[in-house]
Amino acid sequence: MAYVPSLLKLFGKSPFGPLHEHMLKVDKCVMELKPLIEAFVDQDFRKVNYRAEKISKLEHEADVVKNKIRENLPKTLFMPIDRTDILMFLKEQDMIADRAEDLARMLEVRETKLPIELKEDILEFTDKVIETVNALENAANELTKVLETSFGTRETTKVLKLIRIIDRKEWEADKLVLKLLKKLFEMEDALDPISVLHLERLIHTLDSVADHAENAGDRLRTMIAH
Repeated sequence: MAYVPSLLKLFGKSPFGPLHEHMLKVDKCVMELKPLIEAFVDQDFRKVNYRAEKISKLEHEADVVKNKIRENLPKTLFMPIDRTDILMFLKEQDMIADRAEDLARMLEVRETKLPIELKEDILEFTDKVIETVNALENAANELTKVLETSFGTRETTKVLKLIRIIDRKEWEADKLVLKLLKKLFEMEDALDPISVLHLERLIHTLDSVADHAENAGDRLRTMIAH
């Protein structure tokens, strides 16, 4: 199709190269959540602070790439993908790193005690959130092939299947949220109210990382569903 070479010229070798570069920065940020939560589970707040600073640095690097994309994305793209959809996908993708940094800062500012009954559950939940973001990275990585084949049926079908994996992972994460919150509120009488509130916010903030991954997946679905 005639518009493909023009688009490749605008963005370099791959029209979705900059978006994928941003996704890789976001993914690095999210991968730091596991050692962050492990440090929190161990109540090692020196390590928590170290990991929080690392996440903040990676989030800033993702912001730099995001801003470059926004500044250089032409107002008119000769392609069957709406510019607004690209920007909304970028926004949701970036929110993943933002929420990861929010979680890191929340753990950094208050040394909240984590009940032993919640330790295994929060580690399991963290793994599921990371799996959700990794599923998004897998789907986003296929976008170039979709464009190179002019939205070929095989390539488009593959990405749609990968997006459904994101949906499933996020749904599994939501189930773990309910499990965690139920356990937390069952023991609320043994904790001070501020700790209960803080732990609840931590759980919801971690869950929002998976939520934004699913939202980004929805934007991918909109971009390729022709």
